[in-house]
Amino acid sequence: MTGSFRVQLINMGTRAAAYQAKLRSLYDYHLRLLHNIIPLPSGVDIANTIKYFSQTLLSNYQPLDGKLNPQNAGQNLISAQLSPVALLKDVPSSPYQMIKDPSQDQARMSAYPNLEYGNLYNALNMLIDVAANIQYGHVMFGKAVLQCLGCILPFLDRDLIDNLPYLTASCISVLPPSLHQDVINSLCFYILPFTITRQSVEDQECQACQSVSAVIMLVFQYSSNPAHHCQLLECLMTLKHNVVKDLLCVIAYGTAASRSSAAKLLFYYWPAFNTNLFDRRGLLCKFTNDLVPFVCQRESCPNAGNAEAVKVCYNHSISIIYAPETPPPLYLCIECANDIHREHPDQIFSDILHSMQQVSMVCENKNCRSTDKSAVSICFSTECASYNGNHPIRYCLQCHGNRHNSRRGGDHIVHRSLPPAWQMDAEMQTYMVEAVVSLLREAKPQNFEPGKDSTVDSTKPSVSNAPQDNISLEERQQLGRYGIWLLVGRCTPTQDTPVEILGRLLSMLFHWFHVTAYSYEGQLESPLEKLKMDHVCGWLRDICKSHYKDFIACLLPHPPEYSRVGGHWDTLASRTSHLKEGLQRLICLVPYEVISSEIWDFVMPHWMEAITNDVPEKELSELKIVLSKILDPEMSPLGFDAKTMYNFVAIRFEKTTSKVQQQALHWLQILTKLEILIPLSQLFAMFGDGVRIMKLGAHHEMKEKDRKDGKASEKKDQPPRRSSISPVVEDDSDGNTSAISDDEAPHTKNTEFATDSENNLTCCILMLDILLKQMELQDVEQHMGIHTSVCENVCRLLKCMVTAAKVGMGSHTCGLKVADCGYCEASVMWHQLSTKLKNF
Repeated sequence: MTGSFRVQLINMGTRAAAYQAKLRSLYDYHLRLLHNIIPLPSGVDIANTIKYFSQTLLSNYQPLDGKLNPQNAGQNLISAQLSPVALLKDVPSSPYQMIKDPSQDQARMSAYPNLEYGNLYNALNMLIDVAANIQYGHVMFGKAVLQCLGCILPFLDRDLIDNLPYLTASCISVLPPSLHQDVINSLCFYILPFTITRQSVEDQECQACQSVSAVIMLVFQYSSNPAHHCQLLECLMTLKHNVVKDLLCVIAYGTAASRSSAAKLLFYYWPAFNTNLFDRRGLLCKFTNDLVPFVCQRESCPNAGNAEAVKVCYNHSISIIYAPETPPPLYLCIECANDIHREHPDQIFSDILHSMQQVSMVCENKNCRSTDKSAVSICFSTECASYNGNHPIRYCLQCHGNRHNSRRGGDHIVHRSLPPAWQMDAEMQTYMVEAVVSLLREAKPQNFEPGKDSTVDSTKPSVSNAPQDNISLEERQQLGRYGIWLLVGRCTPTQDTPVEILGRLLSMLFHWFHVTAYSYEGQLESPLEKLKMDHVCGWLRDICKSHYKDFIACLLPHPPEYSRVGGHWDTLASRTSHLKEGLQRLICLVPYEVISSEIWDFVMPHWMEAITNDVPEKELSELKIVLSKILDPEMSPLGFDAKTMYNFVAIRFEKTTSKVQQQALHWLQILTKLEILIPLSQLFAMFGDGVRIMKLGAHHEMKEKDRKDGKASEKKDQPPRRSSISPVVEDDSDGNTSAISDDEAPHTKNTEFATDSENNLTCCILMLDILLKQMELQDVEQHMGIHTSVCENVCRLLKCMVTAAKVGMGSHTCGLKVADCGYCEASVMWHQLSTKLKNF
C-alpha cells in the first residue's frame, strides 16, 4: 500500500467521522428544541453547524491541519498533512445536467463519496419543523438552511429531489418576513429550475411538478408581498406548461389568502378569454412595483449588491471558483460575465429571462400585421423573448400561429387563454368547477356564515408569522366577481355536461345572489347590478331553456345531494332554518326575472309542502317575514298579480281529487296562521271550483270515462274531467339530510278519512275555517246584510257544499256513540262554522 493511498484512506475516514459527528449535532439540536431541553440551542449555533455541511458539499472544507495517527490505519502509519477534500468541485461530469434525467440518477450518485446525504436532508427537515422554538438567531438560521438546501440538491436521490421544492417553500411559514425574499430567490434560482424540469417515464409529470400547487399556496399564504407572488409565478411559467392548472387548484382548495392572490394573478397574467365580459384595464395594476432584482452572485463583483444578474453559468466548477459561498449555478451581471468569459472562453453563459414589466392586452410583436391585435398567448421561451428585450412576449392569434406551429416553436413554453371547462381534462375540469364554487363562496362579509372560522391556526409563536385571513369586504366581493367571470365565460354547459357539475354551479350561483343582495351598498351596487343584468341573468335564462329540469331541481327545498352547497348547506342547522334561508335565496332571484310564472307554479307547492311537513308549529313564526315578502300582494317582489301569485294553489282546486285539495288547504291554513292576507275574491273562486268538482264524486267520474264519445253528456252543470295533478310528495333525495339537525322528526299531516265523501267534508271544514280567519284578518265588516258581495259568495259556497259534501244528507249511519264518531263530529263542526260564517 503506497503512502499516498494511505493518506487518502485517512482523509476519507476523517471526513466520514467529522460528517457523522456534525450530523449527530443536528439531531441533538432537534431533540432539545422539540422537548425544550435546557440549554436550548440558538439559531446561531445551528447555523454554524449547517454551514459546515454547505462548505463540505461545495468542497471548501479542509480537515484539521497537523499530524493525524488514526488507529484503524495501522500503528506504523506516518503522519501526513491532509489536503483539502473535494466533493462537488472535482466531479468531472455536470451533475446539474444529469439531475434533469432521472435515468442518470445512479451515475450521478456514484460520482460522489458515500456520505449520508439523505440523513442530512432529514435533519434539515426536522429542524425546520421546530424552528418556531428557536429563541434568537432566526435570520442566521434561515440563511444557513436555505444555502444548505441549494447545496445538497445534486447529492439527493430521486425521492428527496421531488420533495425539495415543497420543503424549501415551507420555510416561508417559519422564517421571519425579512427572509421571505431569500426563500423566493432560493426557489426560483436554485431549486425549481432543476426539480420541476426533471423528465419522467412516458412523458408524465414528475412528482416535483405535482407539488407546484402546494408551493404556490404556501408562498401566497405566508407572504403578503405581491412581488413575491409574481416572481414565483413567472418562474413557474418559464419552466412549466399548464401552470394555470396549479393556479386553479390553489383557488379551489387553498386558504382564503392564497385563493385571493391566485385569483388576481390568474386574471392578471393569462390573456383574456372574453373581452366583452369584463374590462381588464381595471385589473392591470402594478403587482411588481416592489420586486427586488436578483443581483450578481460573483464574490468579487465590482458592483456587488447593485448589479442585476442577466447571465447564468451552469458549470458547477466555475460557480464554486467565483462564488464559493453560494450553491451553483452562477448568476452574473453582464460585466462579470464578460470578465469570466475572457478567462474561460469555452464556457456557455445563458440569458436570464427578465420579469414582465407590464402585462399587455395587445400583441407585442413589433412586426404584427393582424387586424385583431388582442393578445391570446404569452411565450416564455428565450427565442421569442429575445424579440422583446428578454421579457416574456404576448402574441395575437395570427402571430402566435406564425411563431408556434409544426415547423417552429414546438418546444416553447406558451400559456394561452383558459379553454372552456368542458374542453379541459378531467382533473383540471374538477379544479375549475371547485375554483368557481370557492370564489363565489368568498363573496360574503366576514362571519357571514355563523360558526365558520376562516382564520388559520394562530396558536404558534409569532416567529411563524402565520397571517390571518383578514380579507376586506370589498376584496371578498371582488373574488365573487372573479368567480362569476369564470362561470359565465368558461362554464356554460353543453348537452353532455354532467348534471352533478351543473347542479353544484347553479346552487352556488343562487347563494351568490343571496349574499350580494345584502352585502352591497352605495357605490358598490352599480357595477355588481350591471354584471348581473348584462351577463348573469342572460346566462341563467339560457340554462333554464337548455337544462330546465336541472335548473328547477336546484330551486326545490330538498335539492339533490350534489346541489347542497353554499350558505345554509355548509352549516349545521334546523330544518326550519334551512327552509328560511332557502326561501331567501328564492326571493333574491325574483327581481331579475329568472323565476317565471311557470317555474313559480312548479316549485312553490314543494316549498309549501316542505313547510307543512318539516316545520313544527311553534317555529312557524320564524317564516312569517320571508313568506310575507313573497306572498303578500303589496310587498312581494315577484312582479306577478295576486291571481298569478296564487295560481299554484288555484290549479289544485280545478279538476282534482279531494286529497289534492286537502293538501292545498293545509298550505292556505299555514299562510292564514302567519297572518298573510289572501284576497277573498280568489279564495271564493278557488273554493267554488273545488266544491263543484266534488259533486259527482270519483265513482261517477270513472263511469263517465267508460262512456262513448258520441253519447257523452253535454249538460252545462257537468264537471270537467279530473286532471293529472297529484298530491305533492316532498322528501329528501337520499331519504335523509346529513346537514340538518333536528330534535323533532319531520311530521306529515295524515288524513283521518278514507272515502271521498269523508274527505270532501274535511275539505269543506278547512275552507270555512280559512275564510273565517281571513275575513277577521282583513277586517271585513260584520252584519252588513245579505246583499253584499261577500254575503252572496258565502251563501253560494254553502249551498254548493251542502250538495257536494252531502252534509246531513248522506247515507252515513252512526253505529257508535255520537261523541266517538269522527264523521259526526266533522258534520257538527261544519254546521258550527257555517253558522258563524253566515252570522259574520
